[in-house]
Amino acid sequence: MLAVPRWSSSPSLRRFLWPALGVLLGVLSVVEVAVDVVFAFPLVAALPGIAVGALVASCTSLPELAAVLGALSVLGNYALGTPGPGGAQLVGMALLVGHAAAVLPVRRGLRAAVVATLVVVVAGAVFGPSVWESVFYLLVTGAAWGVGVLVRQSRERARELQVLAARLAGQQEAVAGAAVVAERARIAREVHDSVAHAVSVMVLQMGGLRRLLPDHPEAQEVLLGLERLGRESVDEMRRVVGILREGADGDTAPQPSLSRLDAVLAELRAGGMPVELVVTGEPAELPPLVDVSAVRVVQEALSNVVRHAGAAATRVEVAWTPGRVTVTVTDDGRPRVEPVPHAPGGHGQLHMRERVAVAGGDLDVGPVRGGGYRVRAGFPVPAPATVPAAVGA
Repeated sequence: MLAVPRWSSSPSLRRFLWPALGVLLGVLSVVEVAVDVVFAFPLVAALPGIAVGALVASCTSLPELAAVLGALSVLGNYALGTPGPGGAQLVGMALLVGHAAAVLPVRRGLRAAVVATLVVVVAGAVFGPSVWESVFYLLVTGAAWGVGVLVRQSRERARELQVLAARLAGQQEAVAGAAVVAERARIAREVHDSVAHAVSVMVLQMGGLRRLLPDHPEAQEVLLGLERLGRESVDEMRRVVGILREGADGDTAPQPSLSRLDAVLAELRAGGMPVELVVTGEPAELPPLVDVSAVRVVQEALSNVVRHAGAAATRVEVAWTPGRVTVTVTDDGRPRVEPVPHAPGGHGQLHMRERVAVAGGDLDVGPVRGGGYRVRAGFPVPAPATVPAAVGA
């Protein structure tokens, strides 16, 4: 209660509330003296309370001095023949000590509280009607100082949390950016694999065609140049992208494949996520780009289930049909663990759409009637290429 006026978040409220509180305490001090019919003190006895109200109104300028002067006001009460400060004056004295403890550094706030406490304790012991008067003053100033310290610590923690929140926001943006870069790098590596394979096949076919044209030196010269250009292009792609494919031990990491999808799901099952794999149709050999893209879509969809659906029961279907393979990931929407709030990400669908588009497929995502979510990606399966027998001769 002592901290509300000074530490409100509104600057205008902080500017006007303390003066208003000081005026209120001064008025209450006058009212206390005026309505007191037991002792019937003259109105001049309200002067110490009015002085404390004035100190409260101006305490934001010199908090340490205001706390000490507020304690000294007790001497005015005894000088005027009263038994001690009234209720409004005591509240004002406590506010001054608490305010000093909250806004000043630790040592200065403690010093102000100790000096104010000594003043009121000594004054109560010397001039007070009972020794318990000093004990009462000690409790008032001590409690006010403790509340002020708690408020100061709360403000410091709030500032630290703001700094940490800003740093965390920056780190989340950096992580999201790094994830996008890493995902694009993986796509670049996979495109490199597919294109390099296709160019290598073209080079082999041109070599076979060149051997079929022994009587056409001009055509052989053109084909030889094309072979050389193709090999140089493949080497250049490998030099540019090769560094991205090196694992921690310098070896090339094995590429994911639908034929090894059950091993990928086993890791999630070991973590407690119920995942069912259903394969229908006759599996066919896939181009590397299509094979890896299908697996990456499944992995991204499962990651989204963990982040947003709390590891709900999930069904992974791989459907092989003539000329097409379709992967579907469907969760039931009933979380098995607590979903991660504000999980970093937000680019999962974008990554999946990029992958599927590069591989020439289509993607469909959306909620399922009755609860849950479905991700379905379809990819074309090209017919096996036939190479003339003479090429391998």
